[in-house]
Amino acid sequence: MRPSLSYFLASIFFLVAPDLAWANFEEEFIEQVEQANEYTQASGAKKGAWLPVPIPVSNPTIGSGLQAVLLYLHPQEDPKIPSATSGVGAMYTDSESWLVGAFHDGNFKNDLYRYRLAGGTGEFNLDYYDNNTAIPYNISSEIFLGQFQRRIPGTEDLYLGFRYMFTDSNVVFDLSGSIPGLPPVRDGMTTSGLGVTFNFDTRDNNYYPTSGSYAEVLWMRDKPSIGSDFNFDKLTSFYNHYFQLSSKDTLALRGTLENVDGDTPFYLQPALKLRGFPVGRYRDESSFSAHTEWRRKFLPRWGFILFYELGSVAPKVSELLQADIITAVGGGIRWQVTEDKKMNLGIDVGYSEDDSAVYLQIGEKF
Repeated sequence: MRPSLSYFLASIFFLVAPDLAWANFEEEFIEQVEQANEYTQASGAKKGAWLPVPIPVSNPTIGSGLQAVLLYLHPQEDPKIPSATSGVGAMYTDSESWLVGAFHDGNFKNDLYRYRLAGGTGEFNLDYYDNNTAIPYNISSEIFLGQFQRRIPGTEDLYLGFRYMFTDSNVVFDLSGSIPGLPPVRDGMTTSGLGVTFNFDTRDNNYYPTSGSYAEVLWMRDKPSIGSDFNFDKLTSFYNHYFQLSSKDTLALRGTLENVDGDTPFYLQPALKLRGFPVGRYRDESSFSAHTEWRRKFLPRWGFILFYELGSVAPKVSELLQADIITAVGGGIRWQVTEDKKMNLGIDVGYSEDDSAVYLQIGEKF
């Protein structure tokens, strides 16, 4: 389904949705780029167009602030084929965290091949959790992403390809709060990973899906022979499915599984991403999560959601079901930005076992 240009103008606000956090920088950076492309590829414009958009940011991991994005929609020759999209953007929050970056998404051979290039730099002030103790740290990094995919023969929605990711980071821990007089601990870290990616998308709508599935599996390997300071494998996967219960009700389900094996930097370890606490509070070598969300429209442009989420982290995948299960519940209000397009703006409130958080939610969480 390919929305109109007016839909695109509103839906670019989805850029804020990923809850960007350097605690999981690679995945979140990739997600931001993917969403930027997903919500611009269907403008239907035959001529190139520039689009500047300011975007509010608010989540418990990095605080509140503003993101500004300038996008260029390349001319589209065939409305059935996604148009190429280029963009530059910057973000700053009240935690003195910032990010600048750029990307380009394109395709050729009638969308048989898709490719992506992205790069950015930034600095974030976050907390590392040792049990229930929060230790402040700062991470600054430069990142580059390259991806190439080919549509699997005989299919329309399945793509297989490879991805390369490079980060050069500097991490500074401030332990003076625990040990007075101790100077900051600094360390430089470089990752360089090459992997395989597979994804499919059969949703009826990218912005407010009511049926279909969306999934991705990514396996990455970092090793010194390709420039990394580390030697590890990482698996990241998710599966979303949507059921239309009635003309006003949708049930959305999501499952995730992540695992690392080897010498992995702490900020790339799997972490729970439930609504109700900062990303990074729960992390280990493996993680899984399950999400259930009921979405209901009670007026033509107003709706609400209720959600229940759970997950766990453990040293091994085989131990995930024996580990402590963390749960979160909550809800939110939605307002449809345009009268004829399903693009929602809203606020979510999440409660976990020992914390709570408020999120400015642009679009749906998944």
